[in-house]
Amino acid sequence: MFEIYTKQLRKKWFSWSAISFVTAVFSFLMVAIWPSFEPYVESLQEMMELPIYQALLGEGVGLTSLESLLTMELFIISDIFFMGLILLFGVQCITREADSGSLDFMLSFPVPRWRFLLEKVFAFITITLSYPIFTFAAAILASVIIPGIKFNPRGLEAYFLGLLSRWILYLSLTCIVILISVVFMDTGKTLGFGGLLLGGSYILKTIAGLLRMADPAMADMLQLTSFYYYLDGIKIVDDIIKVGYGAYPFGQVIFIIIIGVVSLLLALLIFDNPYFQKREFK
Repeated sequence: MFEIYTKQLRKKWFSWSAISFVTAVFSFLMVAIWPSFEPYVESLQEMMELPIYQALLGEGVGLTSLESLLTMELFIISDIFFMGLILLFGVQCITREADSGSLDFMLSFPVPRWRFLLEKVFAFITITLSYPIFTFAAAILASVIIPGIKFNPRGLEAYFLGLLSRWILYLSLTCIVILISVVFMDTGKTLGFGGLLLGGSYILKTIAGLLRMADPAMADMLQLTSFYYYLDGIKIVDDIIKVGYGAYPFGQVIFIIIIGVVSLLLALLIFDNPYFQKREFK
């Protein structure tokens, strides 16, 4: 029972959790340098409020607190690494076996096809959960070890909610890439369309932010990209600290979850479809 799930955990735990270790170290270092960085926050914040930075990084993003700095810097790093990991997992999950002709052997396990795919996805979810946990734990550890570190009221909770929301976004995008992988069953097409989805949505968000400088009505364009629904969430930390937990964007996060679940269900249905089972893998 759960043989595929446990096998994936044993084989992939290190490679899939490597990003979590990197972000955890970075989180620790950012907290450690905060006392020497804090005197320059005011001057840097003036620069961050320039329209060009607001367009590139998101409206309202700034350096008003240690939590804000952590959120902004870590998300830039984690975005880069996770976009690569998502594409890699989408390819490794199904299409690489199809390209090499080993998919039939992989599917010889006495489990339904949909369960074969689902257990792989659950293993990915389990291992990448280390991202918010390790990164958050590193920040707490640094604040305990290093004197002079003070988080804002509700700051740590807001930081964890920001990390958790980002992780949910990554999982949703992963499910979409898996759907692309199952539909095309080709490594090149999966990388092409998956890269277009991930990179294109981010580029579109940036272009929309730049256009918004000229016309606020262009904010509607941000809704064309999945990143938009978390861009409000980039301000999660500051908003929760200033306003309270009611500022958490539940609607945006629920939307992201729905998109991910629907994409995964479609991928499972297609992969288990009798027509799919008759396809020739080259």
